[in-house]
Formats: sequence, structure tokens, C-alpha cells
Amino acid sequence: MKTHENDVLRERMAGPAPDHIMLSISGDAKTTATVTWRTSAEVAEGCLILREKGSQGPFSRFEALCKPVGGDLETSNRHWATATGLMPGTLYEYAVGTPGCMSATYCLRTQEEKLDRFRFLLIADQQKGAPAEAPDYSLINGVIARALAQYPDCRFILTAGDNCDNGENEIQWNGMFEGLKGIIESIPFMMATGNHDNRGFVRCLPEPKGKFYLEHADFFDAQFEHSYPKNGPAGYQTENYSFDYGDAHFLIMGINAPDLVAEWAYEDLQRSDKTWKLGVYHFPVYPLMPEGQRDDGYPQLRKPVEEGRLDILFAGHEHSFGRTYPARNDELFDRPSQGTVHYIMGNAGRSPYLSNSKKVWHCCFYPQEEPVAMAGVVEIDGTKCTITAFLDDGRTVDYFALDKRSDTISPPALAPVYLRTKLAFKGYLLEMAARGIPPFMENGLWYVPFALLVQSVGGYVDKQPGKVTVGLYGKTAEFTEGSATAVTDTGSLAMPSPVLRRYGQLFMPADSCAEIFGLTWYYAARNNFINFDHNSEDKTVSPQP
Repeated sequence: MKTHENDVLRERMAGPAPDHIMLSISGDAKTTATVTWRTSAEVAEGCLILREKGSQGPFSRFEALCKPVGGDLETSNRHWATATGLMPGTLYEYAVGTPGCMSATYCLRTQEEKLDRFRFLLIADQQKGAPAEAPDYSLINGVIARALAQYPDCRFILTAGDNCDNGENEIQWNGMFEGLKGIIESIPFMMATGNHDNRGFVRCLPEPKGKFYLEHADFFDAQFEHSYPKNGPAGYQTENYSFDYGDAHFLIMGINAPDLVAEWAYEDLQRSDKTWKLGVYHFPVYPLMPEGQRDDGYPQLRKPVEEGRLDILFAGHEHSFGRTYPARNDELFDRPSQGTVHYIMGNAGRSPYLSNSKKVWHCCFYPQEEPVAMAGVVEIDGTKCTITAFLDDGRTVDYFALDKRSDTISPPALAPVYLRTKLAFKGYLLEMAARGIPPFMENGLWYVPFALLVQSVGGYVDKQPGKVTVGLYGKTAEFTEGSATAVTDTGSLAMPSPVLRRYGQLFMPADSCAEIFGLTWYYAARNNFINFDHNSEDKTVSPQP
């Protein structure tokens, strides 16, 4: 390592003075406030002192919980203090630490007793990996600072995951907290976890080696054990929690143990009487990635999202922006009462992916392949929720308003309803590849021109008179016109009906195609399209011999 990088690494390690100071909501936002901070291991106690801003009276003192947290750099102490008995709608000043070693003074504001209108800031995927010795998060500081200057009345920051690049490595959190200095001491920072928050390297320096993923966000949960409401499922609290603000209920779902999270989330939503129910889950249910899949979580989470009736589910992960029509049971609708809007935030870290694309589900899409960062402002105003997504160069990506009273979304975006059945793969409509060649139902069975689907996604197709051989995901099958037997690379498969010819192409039973190639499929009756999927993100392009 260079000398300067060694110095920065040392400077970011814990000392006797409080650092990593973070304001959060862990209870009633009207009457409580929680502050988290870090010190070196020898500082085994601490307190939060607080008084109304402008008061000349004494500070109230709140003792902190203290616990050692072991990381891959050092063991340091985390402190959590919650001020209680506060007055609603009041500005306070506070400091944390120990007598003789207190932090600077910061401000916090409690929620008003009756609050019909408020805003919050939304970000996702702000992780930064470089330089390895001292990750530089100054960019996200600028993104948030400019957004808060434009919208100074935001009450908290909500993230959609991937808060740092490697959540199991302390060096990354040191970088994130360094980058967010001057911001999260005075506005609650409410994090959801993503796959990067679960990730770590066996060795970080001089360069990352030995990448691994955990089934539990261990270091996140240790650092923020008392920062957020302790109302998540047993064993997975902290990375899962919920809280209320104004007339909105916020459901934060982690990416681990989806079976357990789903039951907890559904029950949590059932207990809420708030007008608005907003959720966060890092992985998009309706992906923008061409090869994106959702089988690692959504089969389980469908119950809380759809039956629990989330109004909006925020996501991240794909570093591009997308917004869906209201969706329920994979059908797309026009009115907010008919389904959940899935809102996929672009990245806040100027870290583009390539070749994400709009799918049949999305009414709005922006690839974000430019070197720009994205943030969003959400405004709740009675029965209306308005969201503006914007870039750090000042351009607006998307603006939409969801109005419960009129049951409308504006600007209007009508979900497609097709006259002739469309065919899609992972949400990608075949369009030109199958124009005028629609799937059809006969004798209770759906038939699809499967060779055209495979061809459209780059799979192997060999057409011969009266038969076709297709290859996809390492499997092959030969279909012959008039035959109810498919010859696969693992043997023959009896299909419920023979291969038929329509529109100059061969059509096969959809169920048989799915069985042979390990696919799933569904028919969206309201919109009249069939979508095939595969529970991997493997590429589908066949090799060139």
C-alpha cells in the first residue's frame, strides 16, 4: 500500500471520540429518536444529551447501550441511545459520547402529532469499491447534499440496499460513514440490505480476494442492532423491520430467509391501519436485466406484497431505473387499487451496468448508462403519493403521482391489452421475431412457436422439413410435426398433444417446452400474453462452433 493509503486506513479506525454517528427511527417518530455511534474498545459507556434547540436549560441525559463489535480490522464498541419523552414537531440539539469526550452538536426533529404531508429521500446502490484501502464515498455525500438542498423538508433517507460494496468488511463501512459525514447525524438514515451488504472478501488488502456471500447480514446486524425497530422475524431482526411515519407504514425486507420474512411481512402489514403501505426489497420482482430472475425470493414474498397490499415496492440492484404498471398475480393494470407499483431505483453511485432493457411490465425505463447518479424524492400528501426521480446533473428521469381518492396514476400509463396473444421470455416481447405468429389455445392446451422464442434470445435452432431442433440452457430437443414425442438429449418425452403447424411454423405444447428446458411460464389473461422464465441468470446465446 502507498503511505497515504496507510494513513487513511488508520485515520478511519475507531478512537476514543465518537464517530460513525447516525440518526435513525427505532420507535415512535413523534416522541423518540435513536442515535448510533462508534468508539474504540476501551470506551465502554456513553450517553446522549439533548435539549430543545434554542433553549438555555439543561440537557436531558440518556444512557447508551454499549456492545463490542468485531470486524475484520478491529474490535470496537457500538453505542445506541434512544431519547424518549420528546415533544412532537420539535427541533432538538444533541451530542453523544462521554464527559470530556463529547461529539460536536447536531440537530434532530421529531414528527408532528398530526402530519398529513411529508417527504423523504430515496436512494439505492451507492456502493463504492475503490480505492480498496480507503473507499471513497464523497460522491454520494454530494448527491444527497444537493438533493437535500433542493428538498430541505425531507424527513429521512430511505435506501433500497447495497449501502456499501462489501458489507462483511469493516473497511467498506468506514468509507461509507466517512462519506456520509455531515448528513446522517441530522436526518434519520433508514437502510434496507442488498446482496453487497451480505458480501465480503476473505482478504481485502492489498486487493480483494476470496469473495463470499452469507445467508445472514452478520456485520450489518451487529452494527445496527438497536438502530432500527426490533420487530423483524426472530433471527433476522435489524435487516428486517418496519416503522411508521405520518400516515405511512414502511416495510423493510432483507434478502435472506424469504420464507420466514414473507410470513412476518404479511402479518406486519395486516396489523397496520395506515393509509399508505410502502415496502423495500432490494431485488426487483420485475427485472430490467435481460437475464434477470426473481425465483430466489418472490414466490415467497408474493403473499405480503400482493395479498398484504403494498401500494409501492421500492427496489434497486440493477443500477437502472424502471417503474411498472400496477401488478397483481403477474397481470398488469391501470389503477393503483388493482395492484402494486414496483419502483426500481437507479444507482446513486455513478456505477452503470450495460444493456438493461424495458420489459412488458414497465411503463417507464431509463438505462442509466451515463456517468450520472440518481436519487428520488417521495411526497406523501393525504391520499396522494408523488415520486420524482432525478439525476445529479439536474435532469428529471420520472415523475408520477398515485392518487388513492381518484384511483388514478398520472401521467396516465395504460397497461397493454393485446388483441392477439403475445409471447415473451423474461418479460422481453418477441415482437418482430413472432409478428403475426401468436400462441393459441386448442382443446385446453396452450401451444407456442417455441423455436421462434429460442431463436429470439440467441439459443440454438435448426429447422429441417417437418421438424425443428432447439437448444437452450444446455439442453436440446427435437420436435416433429404431427408427433407427440419430443426427442431430448436425455431421452424421449411424451407430450399431451402432437406438434402442430400454424402460420408456417411448428407449435408445441407450452407445458412440454417448460418441462424439457426447466422453465416456468404463465398466461397473463388480462393483458393476453404468455411469459416464459428460467430461475437463473445464465446467458442464452448458443456458442459459435
